[in-house]
Amino acid sequence: MLTEDCPYIDLAFSLRGETLPLDNGYIVYSALSRICPAVHQLDNISIHPIAGIAEPSKQLRLTSRSQLQIRLPVDLIPLLYESLAGQTFSIGHNQFYLDIPQHNPLYFFPNLYSRLVIIRRFQEPQSFLEAAKRQLERLGIKGTIALTTRANGQPQCRQLTITNKTGRFALRGFGLLVTDLSAQDSITLQQHGIGGKHKMMCGVFVPSRHNKREEE
Repeated sequence: MLTEDCPYIDLAFSLRGETLPLDNGYIVYSALSRICPAVHQLDNISIHPIAGIAEPSKQLRLTSRSQLQIRLPVDLIPLLYESLAGQTFSIGHNQFYLDIPQHNPLYFFPNLYSRLVIIRRFQEPQSFLEAAKRQLERLGIKGTIALTTRANGQPQCRQLTITNKTGRFALRGFGLLVTDLSAQDSITLQQHGIGGKHKMMCGVFVPSRHNKREEE
């Protein structure tokens, strides 16, 4: 079982602006790295998917509740706070504004969900699920793991588009639900996530609607 010397929190910035592409994990990460190089340099931070309203044009319209949330060890709060609070960043011709953040501790939830987990070389549902189980086992986590599904029962598949010096390519992944977690395993999964590209909004676990606390 892995242990953490330093607890993690979510640093939650209110995010103001108009629209982002729906597939925005890489472009937001790149924009933040330009104004805060630590985002690129650090290995132990994750960025949550940004909530908003999906539009037919494949754009995400931000709302008054949209946030940029970064999950990080508490000893990194001063570095990220000083670099990002009150800052602006650009994506294309659009400007986005980060307000003063709130600090949200991680709580125990027995059921956790990630909308997109990417595990390289595993892009078919069954082999992906088996690879995800192995990653949970390496973390010492016991729980019930399943692919999330669409209304038609098909696995919920999404992609992350990345642009680099060699061109543009897409990584495919799936949504995952992990249930029946103990308190310790729930916190461990939230701290570490699974898969890759955590700074591009992949493999970050949050409470699912299966939690009684949310339903109440």
